[in-house]
Amino acid sequence: IVERSQKVNEESKAIIHHTLNELDLEYLPTNANFLMHRINGDLATYRNRMAETGLLVGRDFPPMLEYNRLSFGLPNEMDRWAATIKDFRSKGWI
Repeated sequence: IVERSQKVNEESKAIIHHTLNELDLEYLPTNANFLMHRINGDLATYRNRMAETGLLVGRDFPPMLEYNRLSFGLPNEMDRWAATIKDFRSKGWI
């Protein structure tokens, strides 16, 4: 079970890294099941827009108020997040 969980976590992390690299959004290295990534724009607005799509992301993480804390979900959930954040970019929101 642990090995399978680690594999799923690595798949999700790869999706996130690929997406953030594609969007040229800075993120901090991590060995945990979450990462911190920069948002170009207002973090509260970003979180609210994500919530409107049914995705709950981040919380305030002082003093890093320009970064979103993104927990890794299942790969299909991270694919949905990736599509959503790419849509946000196409609208000029991030």
